[in-house]
Amino acid sequence: MEAKIKKSVLIYISIFLVLSIAIFFLFEQKKEQNKQIYLNQKIVKAAAEFKATLNGYKMVIEFIQKRYFSDEKFLKLLYQLEKFPPSEKDKVRKLLSEEYKDLYKDMQKYGIKFIQIKLPDGTVFLRFHRPEKFGDNQKENKKINIIFEAEKKENFVGGFKFPYELYYKDKFLGTVEIILSYEALKDELKKIFKGEYIFLIYKNVLFNTLSREIRKTYIQSEFDKDFYYEPSDLKSYAIPPDIFAKINLTLKDKVKNRLKQFSNFAVDIKIDGNYYVVSFIVIKNITGRNVGYLVYYEKDNTISMFNEAFIIMYLSVEFSILTVFALLISIIKRSEKFKTLSEIDPLTRIYNKGKFNRVLEEELKKVKRYGRPLGLIIFDIDHFKKINDTYGHQVGDYVLKTIAKIVKENIRDTDVFARWGGEEFVIIAPETDISGTRILAEKLRKKIEEYNFDKVGKVTSSFGVTEATPEDTPDSIVKRADQALYLAKEKGRNRVEIILPEI
Repeated sequence: MEAKIKKSVLIYISIFLVLSIAIFFLFEQKKEQNKQIYLNQKIVKAAAEFKATLNGYKMVIEFIQKRYFSDEKFLKLLYQLEKFPPSEKDKVRKLLSEEYKDLYKDMQKYGIKFIQIKLPDGTVFLRFHRPEKFGDNQKENKKINIIFEAEKKENFVGGFKFPYELYYKDKFLGTVEIILSYEALKDELKKIFKGEYIFLIYKNVLFNTLSREIRKTYIQSEFDKDFYYEPSDLKSYAIPPDIFAKINLTLKDKVKNRLKQFSNFAVDIKIDGNYYVVSFIVIKNITGRNVGYLVYYEKDNTISMFNEAFIIMYLSVEFSILTVFALLISIIKRSEKFKTLSEIDPLTRIYNKGKFNRVLEEELKKVKRYGRPLGLIIFDIDHFKKINDTYGHQVGDYVLKTIAKIVKENIRDTDVFARWGGEEFVIIAPETDISGTRILAEKLRKKIEEYNFDKVGKVTSSFGVTEATPEDTPDSIVKRADQALYLAKEKGRNRVEIILPEI
């Protein structure tokens, strides 16, 4: 019984382990899917915040361009400019600088520090942020653009250019360009949406646009050597610098080979017990060329909920499965126990008559099918009634149990030993011919005779032995063994008698 239960337990443990692994990977996959959905939402949110903030600036800048640089007096000056001698042009430059001084100051409050007027040939006529520098030629862009404006190495800016074309009497006079720096846009994003921001620029764009001296002002990214960003001069941080540095170091493995694909994505990172979401939003120039990313760092412990939910769900399912398996094992144990009770004699703890009959029937089938030998022994205790009458039933029970123990210790594991009823016992000896069965019976008779029973002293038994034939039925072979037992009784007891089947 114990072997069967152990086997069943091992099978259920194996099933449990397989199910546990399968459920773990299933839940892990589901967790990652849900987390990715959430990260995709963060990407959409970050992109929308960036676009909304940039569009907000764009609307303000376009209003200023139309309100202040569509003035007829201003346009007329530019219209007549080509007729002026150099000295008069300087006066116009100073006049415009003075005229728009207050506007420029107001725009600086919003982080817009770079305004310039360019003539149709690309020559810079006036820089409001640096009026002493003029006359150089720059290629003109007529749409919103990402630019790198290098005035001098200590005054370098990367940002977004908003050009506004100037016309008077259908004549193109040039453009007014207002440049929104990355720092200004980062400042505004931080004020509205919190978090930390950097603009990440691809190396090829940076190196093809700027001189070596200017490139030195950019810092190589900690997580990808092919991307650079401007150092921030902000004194307040949404994320402490030491944590920010740890995030970037951790990002190295997370974003490996992803940045050069130039597609929006987001990753989650756990630093010092807190979760952070880092969103990468692609930035393009007017030609549609990928030039870098807006990188948005945000503390977001919502990510921990996915891990917690995963653990709770997984443990709940595991507990449920474990409970079911425990119940099944308990049922098996009870079933085996009931089965054992139905097969075992409660006094002697050996098989009962019902179990004996079932085994005998199966063994006789083997004899008939394969012609294998099978021995059968029936024995009982001599003068057992006298023992009960003399010493009482408790001593009689003791004798029965002791004899059962003696026999069990002296038969093979393959032999089937059962209580036939009262003081009678039977033994099925598979793969044993009549000679071997007789030897076994004689051995058991001697063991019983030689044993010293408490109070009773010597106890003897009589044995009837036979061998099965292919024609035997359970009734016929038992009847023959019983006849042999009766013969042993007639011949004086404490002996072994054999009756063979008639041929």
